[in-house]
Amino acid sequence: MRNNMLTVLGDDYVKFARAKGLRDRTVAYHYAARNAILPVFSQLALALGFVVGGQVFIEIVFSYPGIGYLLLQAVENEDYPLMQGIFLILTVTLLVASFLADVLYVFLDPRIRMESAK
Repeated sequence: MRNNMLTVLGDDYVKFARAKGLRDRTVAYHYAARNAILPVFSQLALALGFVVGGQVFIEIVFSYPGIGYLLLQAVENEDYPLMQGIFLILTVTLLVASFLADVLYVFLDPRIRMESAK
């Protein structure tokens, strides 16, 4: 986020907002931060897959009763329908999270709304 914010602060529209006499806080929040958070927000949705993978690992290591531990037991017992069900749940969860990120992305970036209206 910091690197994106520094990059955005050097853009022309931020310089123009400062030239109009807007306060630094207004420029930072309404102009720079809103555009700097967009790539971070997209990466956050993609990182959810790594979180689910880490969850499976943690449940196996610490023997927590969860979906990851259930998946390990299904693999050990060769319970293929249970494995398919768990993979389906994990896949649907990641797809829903990615879809929600895309929907929220439209609300965060007004340029996307303008392009779809054409």
